[in-house]
Amino acid sequence: MIQVLTQQHYKKMPWKNGLGFTLEVARSHGVGLDDFDWRVSIADVKTAGQFSYFKNKQRILGVLEGQGLTLQIDQIRKVSLEQKQFFAFHGESEVCAELLSGEIRDFNLIYNPQKIAARLQWINSTQVSSVISDAKHILIFNAAKQLDIEIGITTQSLLAYETLNITSVSAQATCLNFNSKDSFDFCLIELFPA
Repeated sequence: MIQVLTQQHYKKMPWKNGLGFTLEVARSHGVGLDDFDWRVSIADVKTAGQFSYFKNKQRILGVLEGQGLTLQIDQIRKVSLEQKQFFAFHGESEVCAELLSGEIRDFNLIYNPQKIAARLQWINSTQVSSVISDAKHILIFNAAKQLDIEIGITTQSLLAYETLNITSVSAQATCLNFNSKDSFDFCLIELFPA
């Protein structure tokens, strides 16, 4: 199954801690803030503050727009992230964010590691080779002006901030070929059964 998700499909949801809003791009199932195996979202972070708590989940977070932020994790480790840099941490960790210079927009994958193994790559280059994936679920989030993706005999086009949602029902690997008139700027997420 192949589906193009536009910004009209994304769902605005309050943060668990009530300090802001998330634009939910896609999720495995469910409707609440805890009832999912995986979830991809975008959030505008306007001020420093505490991250929401997600029990039994793993998070991969990166900066989509803006100068960046520093994460203080469990009062032990500090991690600074600039644009298109990502960091993985436990959803149960105590995480406080400080903005480096003004508001940012983040990109977030949250998943249950007991059920899902995840691989996230941000591809930002002038050339991209083909990708062959045996993931059961593939999401491609485009940040460039346009991205064309060949899957077998079909081609799907994504505009900026659109997502291609691919669910594999066969045991065969999926071959993806990428084309762009400009440079490539997209996120490839592969989700596997744990």
